Amino acid sequence: MKSARSRALDVVFTVLVLAACAFGLVQLMLVIHRDAGFGELGQAFVLGMVTFLRVALLTLVCSVIWVPIGAMIGMNPRVSRFMQPIVQVLASFPSNFTFPFVTLWFVACSVDINWSSILLMALGTQWYILFNVIAGASQIPDDLREMTRSFQLGRWQRWRDLILPAVFGSWVTGGITAAGGAWNASIVSEIVSYGRHTLTASGLGAYIAEATESGNTVRTIIGVTVMSVFVVAVNRLFWNPLQRMAERRFTLN
Repeated sequence: MKSARSRALDVVFTVLVLAACAFGLVQLMLVIHRDAGFGELGQAFVLGMVTFLRVALLTLVCSVIWVPIGAMIGMNPRVSRFMQPIVQVLASFPSNFTFPFVTLWFVACSVDINWSSILLMALGTQWYILFNVIAGASQIPDDLREMTRSFQLGRWQRWRDLILPAVFGSWVTGGITAAGGAWNASIVSEIVSYGRHTLTASGLGAYIAEATESGNTVRTIIGVTVMSVFVVAVNRLFWNPLQRMAERRFTLN
C-alpha cells in the first residue's frame, strides 16, 4: 500500500504534467492562430483523413494477402525456418531505395499517385504483418492440429476454429507496426520525384513533406501534430480493443 505522502506526490506529479501539457497546447494554438490560422489546421485534418484511408486500405489488403500465406508458412516448420530470416531482411530493408525505380514506372505508365502511393507505403510495411503471422502460426501446438484432423474438420472450419484465432494476436501486433510504419512512410510516399518529374498525392504526408521542404516550421508542426493525433486515436479506438480481445479470447495457454 502506498503511503499518504507517496499518493500526494503522485497527484502533484500528475497535476504538473497535465498543466505542462495544457500550457504547451495553448501555446501551440496561439502560434497556429497567429502564423497560419485555424483554417490551416482544418485543412491538415482533412488531408489526415485522406492518408488515414490509405493506411486503412493498405492494412486491409496486406492482411488479406499475407495472413493466409503467413499462416501456411508458419505451420510448416521447414518452410518457416527458411522464410523467417528472409522476411526479417525484407522488413529491415530501406524501401525508399526502390522508390526511384517504382516512380519511373509510375511516370511511364501515367499511374495516378493518389492510388499508387499506397504501393509505395506498402513496400516497407507489409512485411511486419507477414512476419508476425508466421511467428504466431508456428506457435500452434501440434496436438491442436492433430485434433482438427481427428475430428475431420473441413478446411474452412479448420481456419475458423483454429488457425485464425491462433494468429489473431500476432496479426494485431503486425497490424499496429505496419500501420504505424505506413503513417511515417506517407511522408516520402505521397510526394515522389524522378528527374524532372514530381508526383504529388493529396494527403497529410505530402503536406508535411512540402512544409519541411519550404522551411515552413508552423505548417510542419501542424502536420506532425495532426498525424500524431490520428495515430494515437486509431491505436486507442481500434488497435487497443483488438489487443484486449486477443488477450481475453484467443490466447493459447
